Amino acid sequence: MKSLYEVLNIKKQHQWEWEKRQKHLTDNWLLLEAILKEERAKHPGMSLKKLYFKIQPNFIGRDKFIAYGMQNGYEPISYKKKPTTTFGSSVVQYSNLLFELKITGINQVWVSDTTYFKIGDKWYYITFIMDLYSRFIVGFHAAENLFAQANLKAFNMALQIRQQTQFNHQLIHHSDRGSQYRSLLYTDALKAAQINISMGKIVYENIHMERFNQTIKGEYLKHRNINSYKDLIYHLHKDLQLYNYERPHLALKMKSPAEFESYICNLKLCQRTPFSVFAIDSDKGQNLKNMINQNPNQLILPFL
Repeated sequence: MKSLYEVLNIKKQHQWEWEKRQKHLTDNWLLLEAILKEERAKHPGMSLKKLYFKIQPNFIGRDKFIAYGMQNGYEPISYKKKPTTTFGSSVVQYSNLLFELKITGINQVWVSDTTYFKIGDKWYYITFIMDLYSRFIVGFHAAENLFAQANLKAFNMALQIRQQTQFNHQLIHHSDRGSQYRSLLYTDALKAAQINISMGKIVYENIHMERFNQTIKGEYLKHRNINSYKDLIYHLHKDLQLYNYERPHLALKMKSPAEFESYICNLKLCQRTPFSVFAIDSDKGQNLKNMINQNPNQLILPFL
């Protein structure tokens, strides 16, 4: 080690000081993450600029703090009649890869969305990830906020369910452009698993998940006696089991998602029915109204 220091022309003391500074910087970031999470929970609508002056971190400037907050899902939550689950950006980071795509099997497209569910006077947010070809829900997580960590937990569940951590860019993950999906925490996890990232600008670019949200809440959760977060988690587990393993789908030849996945395993690729993904190429200016005028049946989804 001594000879290495001599070659690099650095002193051992300088190396120790550098390592100490790096550890201190890492500790500062960990502390900031914990404080930011706590303060955002207390002040869900406060701007990141005000949070910066409230927290006053001494190792990071205001603009870098705001950029970090936006990248990691700490943008302020605003409520109207119902909470929104999408905090979009005017900057296009990822295109919609589903336009004119046809899929023929599982683990080709996962779609994800975050929906809301009210218990008493409090809103909870539920993130789902669905395999689009089989409609099988591979991951979910319920949380009190829209932080990216909740989406990451749903994604990690999906990896466990599929028993796979690398997809060699054969899988597309599609979502809206909410800050929790655009966060570096989430996109880095997708890239590490070699998953292609696809995002839509408007609701019709993720309409398959919107339809599922209506199903899970309208056919199941709203009929349950849910009075607490614990109740919500309990019924989510039970109802998703029913959805995945018992609920028949017209488009799946009246099979459940689990039955359909078992069924297609015995089919050759040429024997499978290609599924045309409904998507709008809004990046190229495609207009939903014009699409409907040309072919109104495009909004009749083969999902039920």
